[in-house]
Amino acid sequence: MVLAMVMVMGASACKGEEIKEEDNFSAVGQEDLQNDQKEAEDEKGDAEEPQAGVGSDDELEDGVDGSDAEVGEPDSNLDNFDADMGEVSDFAALIKEAVGEKDLEKLADLIGFPVYVGLDGVDVVETREAFLELDPDEVFSEEMVRSIEKADAGDLAASMAGFTLMDYDTEGSAGITFGMVDGGLFVTGINYGY
Repeated sequence: MVLAMVMVMGASACKGEEIKEEDNFSAVGQEDLQNDQKEAEDEKGDAEEPQAGVGSDDELEDGVDGSDAEVGEPDSNLDNFDADMGEVSDFAALIKEAVGEKDLEKLADLIGFPVYVGLDGVDVVETREAFLELDPDEVFSEEMVRSIEKADAGDLAASMAGFTLMDYDTEGSAGITFGMVDGGLFVTGINYGY
């Protein structure tokens, strides 16, 4: 019965319907259902499935055509420890490129607003427009450019705060912190060291 409910609930989830647990389940029954759901998700994750709506009219398993499926939607439940390290390295490379070119627009594209900017008199920048009004010479200070240039985009470790791109060999270096925000990677802080 539990497996049948998982299959029904899985099909409902594919159609975007809200899943509600029955009130008459015992605590043990709910725990069994949750374990079965986790096992089913783990098994699903092992095999690559076709994505509905991406150039294909094929039906997904169990006759679900996927027309209501949301493809490419970020998972807002992901945290920094769930991030794909290849994507983290690629994102860090984009930051390095924006800073190296001293391109405020390019850096703004990577920011999840509001963002902390540790410049004198700035603190938190609420919008992209306000960020673009900052002085590029201050944002891309000599220390910031040097630190980000020396930073290793391929050697970053997750923390609760995210990932910090900076020159770890020089104490007090400027750096840029980024992490998972609403299921995607975004810059969350620009720090100018001490």
